[in-house]
Amino acid sequence: MKTRAHAGLRTHAAVLLLASLVWSLASCASSLDMSQERIAAPGPEWGIVIGSVLVRQERTGSSSNIAAGASSTMYEFDVVQTQPADPNGEGPYASRYHVEAMAGQDRPFLARLRPGHYLMKNFHRTGMSGTGGDLNLVFESQSGRVVYVGQVVVDVPPQLSHGMEYHFSVQDTHDTTFAQLAPQHGHLTQQAVTAPMQIRPAGTP
Repeated sequence: MKTRAHAGLRTHAAVLLLASLVWSLASCASSLDMSQERIAAPGPEWGIVIGSVLVRQERTGSSSNIAAGASSTMYEFDVVQTQPADPNGEGPYASRYHVEAMAGQDRPFLARLRPGHYLMKNFHRTGMSGTGGDLNLVFESQSGRVVYVGQVVVDVPPQLSHGMEYHFSVQDTHDTTFAQLAPQHGHLTQQAVTAPMQIRPAGTP
């Protein structure tokens, strides 16, 4: 009985440690949108990535309360930098980012990132895991360049939960995105080249 009790305590401690690690990693994520900062043209040690996200939430019924609730729902997109030895960005030293968007509103982002490959892993309702799904979209931050990676559009059902069907696509809406960012970052939008996000091939870890 004593051995079993000790084993149970060790298991409980391991679960708590794992939960603490997951929370710690999540809390270390930086905002993908740095458009409120003053950002100079990138040197060789940086790249600039511009894009946007849009969640279109279907509405059912005619209740104004339902419509108001749907339009105020916040969603979060998780992004990680990947490496050949860490293709999912799960290592303790992987750079993590997130961007939040209110349902129905186009949310542009502008980020200064280290050159390399990045993965937009998934999306979910803010603060509620298990309410979204995988995206597996990859893009690149290019040394010394400004890159437009497209708009990620996600269509979700009124009550999104794990396993429910959703659809997403990447669209070119650079005119709209650049117009929103130009007042403060016109020197960057004028340099941008288009290199849209791509769906990561099936079978990639």
